[in-house]
Amino acid sequence: MDDRDKNLTYMFVRDLDEIPLPPRTEWRRPEGRESIAMRTSRYLLTAGAISAVLAVALIIGFQLRDRSTTAANPSASPTPALTGLPNLVQPTPTANPNVSPTSSATGAIYNDDFGFVVIAQGGNATIRKESSNEFIGPPFAQQSFAVSPDGKLIAVWKPGAGASGEGAQLRMFSVGGNSTEQTLVTLAADQRGGGIAWSSDGAGLLYSTETGSFGIGGGTNSATLGVYELAASGRHGTTIDTQTNTGWLYRPIAWDRSVNLATAGLTGEGAAMAFYVTVRINPDNSFNAQRVDTRSLTTLGIPMGSVRASSDAKFVLGVDLDSGDIKWWPLADFAANRSQAGAGKRGALWRPGTHEIGFMSAEQLWLGDVDKAGSLGLCCTAFSGAPATSTLRAFRADGSAVVLNVPGGVGVGQTQYVLVRLGSDPKSTSGDRVTFQELPGITAAIRFR
Repeated sequence: MDDRDKNLTYMFVRDLDEIPLPPRTEWRRPEGRESIAMRTSRYLLTAGAISAVLAVALIIGFQLRDRSTTAANPSASPTPALTGLPNLVQPTPTANPNVSPTSSATGAIYNDDFGFVVIAQGGNATIRKESSNEFIGPPFAQQSFAVSPDGKLIAVWKPGAGASGEGAQLRMFSVGGNSTEQTLVTLAADQRGGGIAWSSDGAGLLYSTETGSFGIGGGTNSATLGVYELAASGRHGTTIDTQTNTGWLYRPIAWDRSVNLATAGLTGEGAAMAFYVTVRINPDNSFNAQRVDTRSLTTLGIPMGSVRASSDAKFVLGVDLDSGDIKWWPLADFAANRSQAGAGKRGALWRPGTHEIGFMSAEQLWLGDVDKAGSLGLCCTAFSGAPATSTLRAFRADGSAVVLNVPGGVGVGQTQYVLVRLGSDPKSTSGDRVTFQELPGITAAIRFR
């Protein structure tokens, strides 16, 4: 159950060429008499120049026509169609995405202040720097972990000694290795760790636990949603909502401590979000929970693995498994959700520190700010020239670069990625990029300092 909802993430898993016009030349009849050969040459040169100008005009006309078509329909390709994507911006021409990572022009893209969580051989997760696939961190359970908003801390459930992870411990450690691993919560022998989400300020954790069996044929079971605050005077393992014998599991989504609101999804067999849960955490330690049934939206629903909160926990997004639509909504109000048609089939992620949703369309990466989304949807293009089969895998922890997964073209067991530097303006990019390979796959971004 835990593996499936996590792994569903993997299911979602142009421009006028600078046509140099010929130099503008004044064709004049030379003074005096001219021979037949000279006159013939002059006529040929004149005709050639006129033909060249006409050819350039035709090329420009066709290019402009194609550009207009692209702006109206940016995914006029075998990839899923996007509708209502206004203001297509012609990006700066970029280099070939398959450049060598050893060249000086691209090697500078790497920034080893940052790195990634990757799945190591054997199924566990570990960490690496951007420029090297050498594993530099201890392995940890990849089924349930969360990276803090600043990218410097990881919280993870460590399975207990018993079968199925009973008696698990919620632990926290620094990716820089400059602090000892801390045990925050130890569960009872019959409990398992569920999901984890950091609070938006990085000062607390929202987590879930469960007991018994779930899904088809499940027996007696229970599930809880709890909070842990890192401050000495905070709540150190407080249950804020509970399900008993319902067959539902909590999967934490976000916790905005500035407004005392935590959210989670309830999921079951199939790992889609059945209910969106909001819990108001009151100063007197009372809790007000509300549930919105999300199952009526689509046949297959929104997989929990696609549900993510912006880094400030003000918005949440998820991908409709039927249509590929991206849906986003304010943290407190799922009913206010909006959609970007067909845009999530190759991944949808929040750019850290922004309200921009990144998603792929054909060979383009789009960055759409939900605060500025018009009636037609999200805008604008960040860059073009990405491999048409690539998927969005992660943003650098500070949002200054993006990682795309590019299928094919690598050795057995290898996955190819393209790291692309972004500009501060979502309508621009430096175009710098580099390819690299990783054994199993990147799942999250981290920051060492």
